[in-house]
Amino acid sequence: MEARQKTNSSQQASAMLDIETTRFGVVSIEADKIITFPEGLLGLPEHKDYCILEHQPGSPFYWLQSVTVPYLAFIVINPLLGEPEYLDNLPQTDRKLFQGIEEEKIVILSLVTVKPEDPKPLTINLVGPIVIDQASRTGKQVILSGTRYSCKHPLKLG
Repeated sequence: MEARQKTNSSQQASAMLDIETTRFGVVSIEADKIITFPEGLLGLPEHKDYCILEHQPGSPFYWLQSVTVPYLAFIVINPLLGEPEYLDNLPQTDRKLFQGIEEEKIVILSLVTVKPEDPKPLTINLVGPIVIDQASRTGKQVILSGTRYSCKHPLKLG
């Protein structure tokens, strides 16, 4: 990862980082777009810094890309796109984790699994969503209790 200065249209210098990735090559991101997961993701506590990359223009999918490990990236999606009543169907204790979503203070993402050979090739993890605080740029993968959803919930878009 290499830091450099880049001047934007308002002539203010903003720190840019070049991130090595296996899927996209070298990608330049603004340093203030890094999301820190103080506890890491589940099973990956040592990997704490990520950024969100667009999959392709117009796609509902994004990549949660490690800024330090080129091959460490996850396909993610807003779970409300595939399950619009997701938050409404959660127990009250779990709903508290998502306070601020209406004001867009937080972003919720779910990890996507792709299995082309499966009759239901796309599933999303609705038991372990990722919650990102927009202001602090910190994230946490939470485990929901008492939910009717699964970690391999079929993804239906549209």
